[in-house]
Amino acid sequence: MGLNIIVKSFEELSKMELYNLLQLRSEVFCVEQDCVYQDIDGKDEKSFHVLGFKKRKL
Repeated sequence: MGLNIIVKSFEELSKMELYNLLQLRSEVFCVEQDCVYQDIDGKDEKSFHVLGFKKRKL
């Protein structure tokens, strides 16, 4: 099974999609890369979000 790519604006994201992408970003940037800055910076509302799903997992 391939990768399913979806592009959405902030307004188009469901609550669950937003929660899952913030959780994944936290794991990647804060935990794995040991970044100490806050990820929630106000830029998400102005951005397009590219979500990649494999077997329904982000």
